[in-house]
Amino acid sequence: HRRRRELALGKSLVITEKPSVAVDIAAALGGFTEHDGYSESDDYVVTFAVGHLFELLAPEEVDEKYKAWTLEVLPILPNGEFQIKPKKGHSERIRTIKKLLARDDVEAVVNACDAGREGELIFREIIKYLGSEKPIRRLWLQSMTTRAIKTGFGSLRDGEEFLGLAAAAECRAFS
Repeated sequence: HRRRRELALGKSLVITEKPSVAVDIAAALGGFTEHDGYSESDDYVVTFAVGHLFELLAPEEVDEKYKAWTLEVLPILPNGEFQIKPKKGHSERIRTIKKLLARDDVEAVVNACDAGREGELIFREIIKYLGSEKPIRRLWLQSMTTRAIKTGFGSLRDGEEFLGLAAAAECRAFS
């Protein structure tokens, strides 16, 4: 942490899968101030999703011809890429994450969603929908103890290492 401050680097936005994990991370790392929908320290801004914030468009939202599932229109595949939309009831959470992600002092994003395929998908949907191109680091935890959290933040991994896991999660969701 000292080295970050010495180099005057920006902060990292940490996105967790659920509010309780955001609280645990802030408590383990210490030095956080609570704000509306997030916590902030000298090095990190920690916020949370509440599971999946997005869902795939329904087939009839892609094309009216898919309203009735007949043999003539099956299989249902979109032209181009699959599109997602915000789930009902999550617009405020998405707005908060978007605002934090757009901050000038936030230079990187930490995926602190659950270690696994679904956690990777939840995080990647957020990043993709909000159009972020900021560098991604991955917090991979098997335990939520203070020691595990501190160790995990001391050895954040490059988000690129998890592109295969993200693709597997996306393929499962699409299928």
